[in-house]
Amino acid sequence: MKAKYAAPLFILLIVLVQLAPAHAATQYKYTLTYTFENHGSTATTLEKDDLSVPLFINSSSQTVTVTSATPSLGLAYPDDDGNLLSDPNMGLSIPANGKISYTVVYMITPSGLTNPQIDTSKAGTDADIPAGLVANYTTTTETFWSNNTEITALAKSITADQTTTLGKLVALVSWFHTNVNYATHELPLYPNQTLTTKQGDCDDQSILLISLLRSLGIPSYLEIGVVLNSGIDSSETIWDGHLAISEKGLGWHGWAMVYTPPWGWIPVDLTYTTETDPLKMVQNAPEYTPVVVSAMKISKQVYTTLSVQTRQRIASSPLYVTSTETVESVQPTWIDPTMIGLGVVVAAAIGFMFYTSRRPRKQTI
Repeated sequence: MKAKYAAPLFILLIVLVQLAPAHAATQYKYTLTYTFENHGSTATTLEKDDLSVPLFINSSSQTVTVTSATPSLGLAYPDDDGNLLSDPNMGLSIPANGKISYTVVYMITPSGLTNPQIDTSKAGTDADIPAGLVANYTTTTETFWSNNTEITALAKSITADQTTTLGKLVALVSWFHTNVNYATHELPLYPNQTLTTKQGDCDDQSILLISLLRSLGIPSYLEIGVVLNSGIDSSETIWDGHLAISEKGLGWHGWAMVYTPPWGWIPVDLTYTTETDPLKMVQNAPEYTPVVVSAMKISKQVYTTLSVQTRQRIASSPLYVTSTETVESVQPTWIDPTMIGLGVVVAAAIGFMFYTSRRPRKQTI
């Protein structure tokens, strides 16, 4: 996952995981700890975004609250896409051979999105999409290339025979299922890179899908979150040894949100699914279950470039970062994992990128 440094370190990890179709616990305790060490002979200064803490999205499908933080958190503030963040009340300077750390504990109560029961016979057309959404969610940005000639031509070619928005979406999903392979990277890819190599992880593929959709005038954006799974227990060191990530009980993930009339915004997950039929992939997205929790949306903010810049800055500095994340069920029941291939991977980097980009993370499932 990679999430911008609008999606800090926090969202960057992506690991190969297995998910299990079972009932999730009612509540989860999620503990995040970041430690920054200065291995240099002089003091070094962090950037403000290096310390940003995501406050997650609260909605009818999930409630996420911060139950404790050491040190305490400051006032919440929004990023360019309205995601709320906060900073620990601590200084940015780290003395030579010194270190600083902070820990944040969240309580997560997920219920899952309501599945609108998508039916092809009820599908609307692009003319049914509100003009305001088209204006706000189809523009070209640093991350989503809706005016790229090659991407636009491909999107029109794939959807040429489709008359409904759902039909176009399913046709694009089918193209990904046939032509793009899952592969993880330390950093999020630009859409042309995924298109050229025909491979990418969850956010890479989602970014290309969103670029294709936006080129057709279909509103879409990237959503970053976590998958709750007791079977996840991973650790990895990346960024030339400067970033160490440990995750237990969760993995970071990314997917597309697409406005599809008459059902409105629906999740489209290209990588974290066991479905093989493109229509069923859309109808039965894992985001409808309570094991996927949304942390932030990426639409306007810079995601990919800031992730690259953050890696370069950290890897060329005396700074070493350790990210440790654990999730435990507060209720007696917990997800019973059965091996279903999932890609969660440089989620840590996404996580970390999240930390730097208002925390992007790359290891996505």
